[in-house]
Amino acid sequence: MTLDPWQEYVLSALMETDAGGDWAASEFGLLVSRQNGKGEILTGYDLTHLFLFPRHDNHRKTILHSAHEVKTAIDAFERLQGVIENVPRLMSRVERIYTANGKEGILLRRRPGQLQGDRIRFIARTKKSGRGFAADILVNDEAQELSLQANNALSYTQSQIDNPQVFFTGTVPEEGVNESEVWEGLRDRGRNGKGEHTGWMEWTPEGSRDPDIADTIEPGDREAWMKSNPSLGVRMPLSNIEDQYERSGTDPDGFLRERLSVWPDRRPDQIKHLSDLDTKRWRDNAIPDARLGDVCVIALALGRGGGFATIAAASRFDDQSIFVEHEKTERGTVWVAQYLKELKERLNDALIVLDPKNASPVLVDLQLLGIKYLPMNMDEIAAAHSGFIEGSNNGMIVHRGQEEVSRSLEYATTRPIGRAGFTWEPSDASKPISQAQAVTWAAWGLRKFEALPPKSKPIVRGYA
Repeated sequence: MTLDPWQEYVLSALMETDAGGDWAASEFGLLVSRQNGKGEILTGYDLTHLFLFPRHDNHRKTILHSAHEVKTAIDAFERLQGVIENVPRLMSRVERIYTANGKEGILLRRRPGQLQGDRIRFIARTKKSGRGFAADILVNDEAQELSLQANNALSYTQSQIDNPQVFFTGTVPEEGVNESEVWEGLRDRGRNGKGEHTGWMEWTPEGSRDPDIADTIEPGDREAWMKSNPSLGVRMPLSNIEDQYERSGTDPDGFLRERLSVWPDRRPDQIKHLSDLDTKRWRDNAIPDARLGDVCVIALALGRGGGFATIAAASRFDDQSIFVEHEKTERGTVWVAQYLKELKERLNDALIVLDPKNASPVLVDLQLLGIKYLPMNMDEIAAAHSGFIEGSNNGMIVHRGQEEVSRSLEYATTRPIGRAGFTWEPSDASKPISQAQAVTWAAWGLRKFEALPPKSKPIVRGYA
């Protein structure tokens, strides 16, 4: 393969590492208009991860390459297959190439000490595609078509992966047509520099991110053509853009979107609230010196796939308010049972509440340590959600101002559950909502405990 300088530039940035040897960008987005050579970058990216960077622990490395449509995923597979089959040195490392419909992929021969060879799979995205895989590397092509549900199905395949990376490529979404929350969230983190491990590159005209200046960009501005199309004059003839511009008279916005990648940031008054929670009021409810009281409730929330867990606690702050606090979030779940046991003892034998479906990976561990808990059903989870939002919006949920909790609540959206109720749902899979879940459930657990008749014991599950 012979790459253009701009393509080499993108790939070199993707392969940057930090001081510890991990990928500098665990998520990386590339915004560039159509037919500039994005496919060659994707092929080079797949080749690099498949052949050059094995896992340090000698376990199988899995690359999962997804696209919004079957034909797009197959096209990417055939590109990669064509390169490998024409290079004997690469083919000598291939165990098998799978071409059956829906099973497209390449399996490498096992390296010394490996039980299974490294592999790459190509799939079309659905709400369930990718489940069952543990993917070290994720590729999300045509990310403007990546829905929250499809992203969740894929992103949680990396829950227990050390040093994962996700590569998103796409174009400007069409408002009201594409499900682009994930893509737009990545763009905002990349442009604003708020993602510590976020990489972002875009080829766009000067001022295109400013909603006031973007409206003044002329579709016929040839300087804007050059800034938006890095392969212009190399892979893309100027005459082709001229023809597209001449035919764009009935849809100039489409030309600005598809050919010039004009995608302005949302104005502050256009920013969509992800839930009914008043996040400004939540932050205003912070009381830095607040602490847990004598009667506490503990809540446990696991990230999907059991890749991490969060523990929070709640107690009465005053007659009107409940205090919530994030206690711990850490990768994996093997630590959870012992930590819960110690925290329960420290907080005066505090009641533990959890969602049994969410916490299923640790229920046996709780049983072995004799830890009892109060299970929440769907209706109670929905009630906890609505009660938490109402309480916070009315200043009745207070906290110490822990930034990780505030961010979790700001990134959390909602989904229907139970009897016409809602619960927290990730708006971006790279931003965990387990802190939002845990403090919400802890506040509900305290109200539940307080509502019990005097001297009665809560009904708990578990084993002494």
